[in-house]
Amino acid sequence: MDKLLVFVAFIISLSFVHCAPYECISNSTDEFEDSYVGLLISPVLSTETYREIEIYWNHAKYRVGDEIGLYTEKPRDDLEPIFIIHPDSQSGIVKTGIQADFIPTSNLTFTKQCLKYHVAWLRTGMVRKENCLKTQPTWMSDMKNILGRRRMRDLFLPGTHDSSAYAKTNFILPETLVTKYVITQDEDVLGQLIYGARYLDIRVGYYATEAIQWWGSHGLVAVVPFQTVIDDVKTFLNNTDEIVIFDVQEFPVGFGQDFTIHRKLVAYLEEQFADYIIPKSFGWSSTLDTIWSSGKKLIIGYDDHNVVGMFDSLWPSVTQQWGNVQKVDDLYDYLNKIETNALSIISSSKVNPRSAMAELTPKAWDIFLDRLGGLRKMAEDVDAKITMWYNTKWQHSANIVAVDFIKATGIVETALEWNERRFNSC
Repeated sequence: MDKLLVFVAFIISLSFVHCAPYECISNSTDEFEDSYVGLLISPVLSTETYREIEIYWNHAKYRVGDEIGLYTEKPRDDLEPIFIIHPDSQSGIVKTGIQADFIPTSNLTFTKQCLKYHVAWLRTGMVRKENCLKTQPTWMSDMKNILGRRRMRDLFLPGTHDSSAYAKTNFILPETLVTKYVITQDEDVLGQLIYGARYLDIRVGYYATEAIQWWGSHGLVAVVPFQTVIDDVKTFLNNTDEIVIFDVQEFPVGFGQDFTIHRKLVAYLEEQFADYIIPKSFGWSSTLDTIWSSGKKLIIGYDDHNVVGMFDSLWPSVTQQWGNVQKVDDLYDYLNKIETNALSIISSSKVNPRSAMAELTPKAWDIFLDRLGGLRKMAEDVDAKITMWYNTKWQHSANIVAVDFIKATGIVETALEWNERRFNSC
């Protein structure tokens, strides 16, 4: 990486920290307050293991002799971990070889919960920092006192890329060239929301002659009936007070230049989400408190400004920022550029929210020749790094960050931590 560029970005971020009215600077002397230890679930499938648990950490003041332990219950000083590592660097990620249990979405609740696996940082045998594999179904409303006066474009929001291109299963399904480059999530849409995503990147295909006409698609591939996606969102909204951005970004099949199909899709969305839609007249400048006071909780973004102009139910879509790169270093460079630029833009001049599309993107020949090993392998290469970058470099500028295989990242916990630090007074 260009060290000068990184240094300049760091200096800019420090300037932002000290001048921003909402930034909370901790005076704590506890070295563990700014450290991090967490659990990821690898998206990689193999004949040996899948849903492999990974431990990742970041602690600037680690010491020789420190340990990180994996547990199947809340850690205690006298409890023996089932797996242990000795960190020998400030940050890192280690595969455990241990397979996490499969958890059907029907077993998840709308109350925050730890899901069996815990991790702890140990010093001289004592637990100093702990975490667990957890859900975050109500994080936005839980932070209402902190976030209520803020706008969606001010927040750090975790999101999922190609949210309806999922395959949730307890079995290892044989991968084909198509599935290797189509599937982007291991959780259905309800699961993604329960784990903490508040931005959904939606692509819709229309198949006029089929029994099921509307599909959640990835490119030209129909993945899941669109009604299933809609029902998942409604279930989530019925059970929480969270605000969700349902951002319809692409229309890969069946639309062409025919606005008749767009009108048909909008009518479908308006019928299905009639009780939830926040009208466009509220605008992206509305605070969360203003939105909550309306009793509505769903923002439908739509990536066609002509169609948006016809309906008060549709909002201008989120601005997606794509690097379209195939290498980790190139993704870092692109994200560093957009996040550094975001710090220089005066808050009052920002209009729509923006989403950093934080994933590698294969080209056509990469897919045909399978040069990159598939989206799961690509996500494995970058997901933990994305978490580290946004936790240590771009935490002050981040708006929406959309990822593949959300449980393979710590982006939800990173977003929650930095929303609190940004807006909570010490």
